[in-house]
Amino acid sequence: MMDTMNSYERLLFRRERAAGVAEGEMKGEIKGTAGLLENQLQRKFGPLPDWAVVRISQADAAILQQWGLNVLDAQGIEDVFRN
Repeated sequence: MMDTMNSYERLLFRRERAAGVAEGEMKGEIKGTAGLLENQLQRKFGPLPDWAVVRISQADAAILQQWGLNVLDAQGIEDVFRN
């Protein structure tokens, strides 16, 4: 396939492939962070309520990291999700 492309097409192909890899890595990072947060919460508070699982699944990486830090000081699971 690459041998039938001109240099501009090859450049675009490589950029698109790199962007796809970066997007996949970001999704993997978020999924890993969400999983870690769920494990921390279960260890500290027991089984997670459905609302917590939903909030975690909808959060971005920055929020997940903040909630991960909040676990350290939280007295109850609700405290984790306060910003």
